[in-house]
Amino acid sequence: MIIKPKPVEDRSFQQIQQELAQCKARVNELSLLNEELTDFIENAAIPLHWVNGKGIITWANQAELTALGYEKQEYIGQPIAKFHADQSTIEDILTRLINNETLHNYSARLKCKDGSIKHVLISSNVLRKEEKFIHTRCFTRDITAMVLEEQRKNDFVAMVSHELKTPLTSILGYLQVMLSKTKNSGDPFISMALAKTENQAKSMIRMIEDFLNLSRLEVAKIELNLETFQLHILLQEVIQEIQLISHSHNINLIHNGPITIVADRAKIYQVMVNLINNAIKYSPPQSSITIGYQLHGTAVKIYVTDHGIGIGEADQKQLFERFYRVQSQQTKHTVGFGIGLYLVAEILRYHKSKIEVKSSPEMGSTFHFLLPINEEQSPAQQSQ
Repeated sequence: MIIKPKPVEDRSFQQIQQELAQCKARVNELSLLNEELTDFIENAAIPLHWVNGKGIITWANQAELTALGYEKQEYIGQPIAKFHADQSTIEDILTRLINNETLHNYSARLKCKDGSIKHVLISSNVLRKEEKFIHTRCFTRDITAMVLEEQRKNDFVAMVSHELKTPLTSILGYLQVMLSKTKNSGDPFISMALAKTENQAKSMIRMIEDFLNLSRLEVAKIELNLETFQLHILLQEVIQEIQLISHSHNINLIHNGPITIVADRAKIYQVMVNLINNAIKYSPPQSSITIGYQLHGTAVKIYVTDHGIGIGEADQKQLFERFYRVQSQQTKHTVGFGIGLYLVAEILRYHKSKIEVKSSPEMGSTFHFLLPINEEQSPAQQSQ
């Protein structure tokens, strides 16, 4: 049954006054709510801004303006790219948002009016109406103080590591001379003690080198020097270098022929050194480690396989985080700071690649990643 509203003439003047009073109270309530919400976003402690689909700033709160030092007329209505220190970063941000991604703590650098740079974390998503891009909802958190403090720590670590490396290298040199001389003396105990001391010195030098590489990575944020080179030659060089230092494992290289790739040769060299040293560290002496590669579409898949203690599923999720180390009875006496695999992951991230692992406890591990092959490579090379 449909109930028809009473005609106005059937309602008393008092009823109409009551309804008007209710409407007025509701309007006042909504007005107060709107005022409070406007005050909340305009005067919030965290910087906020909107950017339309063309990359133009359409609104910003006072915290945003104060943080960067601009007046409203200098900021609103301008392209957001104008205030980013790294153009590739803002292009990536806008592309992701246009594709309807939500960003959480995306690292960026913003230019202030006074010429200084602020390091920020951006969290943002898009308001859409009827599938149309209206504007972003962007929150910016200033982490400049944290970044500068981290940089100071890295500088200190780099300085200390460099100072430690020099005397250690000298000590290692003397140990090797003594070891060579004692081998002829026939005293097995002295030879064994010096050999163990030499191994410990080499281990310390490797850890110091990891710290130095970490500092270089954090400061430079990695600049790639891309070049074209043959992968098997690089891998042979890596294996030769490692076997000069370590004779405890058999390292085998497997491939189906030369492949030319495009990458930063020095940094991929470092990636392979870290992966092989990691395999040595967590594998029993005299076990074999296999290095190899195979074509994977327009890329090459490079891998390092060991027959070591393996890695559980829970640890695999955090394995490439800085300073993360697997904690178990088997690893408690293993030296290291959890830097090597983090460096590998960061270098490959800059190559737009990703390090992955397949492993199970007691079943060994395989670390692998992809790199693009040289597009000018001949069909005969690609089919190998």
